[in-house]
Amino acid sequence: MLIYYLLAVTLLIVLVARLRRTPVERCPECGEARQDDHPICPCGWVFEYPDDGLPLEYGDPDDAVAQD
Repeated sequence: MLIYYLLAVTLLIVLVARLRRTPVERCPECGEARQDDHPICPCGWVFEYPDDGLPLEYGDPDDAVAQD
């Protein structure tokens, strides 16, 4: 009977430990964890897309005008 109690306590400890851990979003391409809510992974995977369907543009918009 003692073995059943030990098994139940072990199971509860494992479940509580898994629930306390916060899930981390990972890149499906390289498996690297997402850092500081950045929208793009270092391998190039885009984590989020805008709702309007337009492509994401990053950086200073004045740089693009200066190059033309």
